[in-house]
Amino acid sequence: MKMKMSVVIVIHLYVSQHALGVEVFEGVESVLLPCQVTDSVSENSAVLWSREDLEDSIVHLRLQSGEDLRNQNQVYRSRTWMRTDSLQTGDLSLTLRKPTIRDSSTYTCTVREFGLDQSRTEVQLTVRDPPPPPPPIPLSLIRLLFHLLVFSPFCISTGLLVSICGSRKTGNKPAVSMEMNQPVGGGQGLDEE
Repeated sequence: MKMKMSVVIVIHLYVSQHALGVEVFEGVESVLLPCQVTDSVSENSAVLWSREDLEDSIVHLRLQSGEDLRNQNQVYRSRTWMRTDSLQTGDLSLTLRKPTIRDSSTYTCTVREFGLDQSRTEVQLTVRDPPPPPPPIPLSLIRLLFHLLVFSPFCISTGLLVSICGSRKTGNKPAVSMEMNQPVGGGQGLDEE
């Protein structure tokens, strides 16, 4: 009797999925979509940032040899950037310049090796309308502040001077006395004749 032996090879593929949220106002210079991996990324790895809700889903692609933006969605042309050492450091964060409300979506950062997903991080970007400007300061409030700043020191110093002078104990003497004395003993004087 012949026995057939079957060998089963199990490939363990580690895919982690994290969800992060980032919120910014439209009109900011840029926004950072965070993506970090703790394990070192091999020299055969690539990082793909994508948006599954777009027909052309590639937002940014970085290979060990550099960026490959040939198939990048036109909406993101000249608006995305990753550190050149991102695959060496594990900081796979994507900078998106001039985010607009249309950029609000879920972005996926995928590390691939030989076409297989090694890790996956989702970042929910919400771009909101900028807040309204603060209301202008009423002119009457500006005038009040001006008067307080200009006249308060005068009023305070006058009040202090009056309280200091008024609290002096002078008894029966006048507050200010002036006496004139003649020199005794023939001192030198200017009026001598």
